[in-house]
Amino acid sequence: MNIIELDQGNIDNFREYFGNDILDNIGRAYYCGLIAVEEFEIKAGMVWRYTNQDNDLISIIEWFETADNASADEILSAYTEKVKDVAVKKSKIVVRATKTKEEKDILKDAGFTVKLTESDKVIVTLSELSAMPLMKDRKIPRGVTNIGEVTVRQFKECVNKCQLLGKRGVCDDISFLSVSFFEQDVSTCFVDANEDVTGLLLFHLLPSGMLSIQLMICLDKNIGAVLPGMMKKFVELMEENYPPDTKILLNRHNEASLLLSEKLLPRGFGIPVYAGNRDE
Repeated sequence: MNIIELDQGNIDNFREYFGNDILDNIGRAYYCGLIAVEEFEIKAGMVWRYTNQDNDLISIIEWFETADNASADEILSAYTEKVKDVAVKKSKIVVRATKTKEEKDILKDAGFTVKLTESDKVIVTLSELSAMPLMKDRKIPRGVTNIGEVTVRQFKECVNKCQLLGKRGVCDDISFLSVSFFEQDVSTCFVDANEDVTGLLLFHLLPSGMLSIQLMICLDKNIGAVLPGMMKKFVELMEENYPPDTKILLNRHNEASLLLSEKLLPRGFGIPVYAGNRDE
């Protein structure tokens, strides 16, 4: 069996297997992937990313699929060697739940604690966001605009401040990303009286056409008005540029985003996933 490391040079060969959205991250800093092939047949695949948590390097597996136990053993062995090389302390796994329990049982046999749970990710439509109670009052604070209206310097200065504070949303590689990675027509920000960007609500357009939230942060003292204001502006810009059935992937990745999502979408349910971890 041949274990192949995914990179931008070979991902086109595996789009049918993985789908475009998961491969959209290959080539970014901290993202890795492996695929197991036997006699030109794909037998297993996985994608993970590295992140720092509590000063330890953590690996988060975001895709895992296998045809059988033997293929799983091969690809998980290769994965284990990869993470040992970079001194990962813990592996976490958050992968879509399948109709069968095969992947769940295989992961348990590989030393992971695994349970079926609700993901931090919630998929909603633009029409659902437009119908939020928040949108009944469409008054938006002065200074809230889309990121296409600010300079690259203003944007980068805010990103640098976020980095210093350890605020990166779901983009551990945000310092490597250009402003063009984010959808400039609908991603929003807040510009204070000193012309400094002190709030960001950033979205990335996935190949599937779904908008995925990347960062929601407010460094302004008036956070209670700025955060909802950036969300309102995002929805209004979306209504101008996208049809009502457009899907938006929200990630309740920290306490602030969790509280806001519960307030805005009290009936939002996360995608079913298998979640767990193991020490490396």
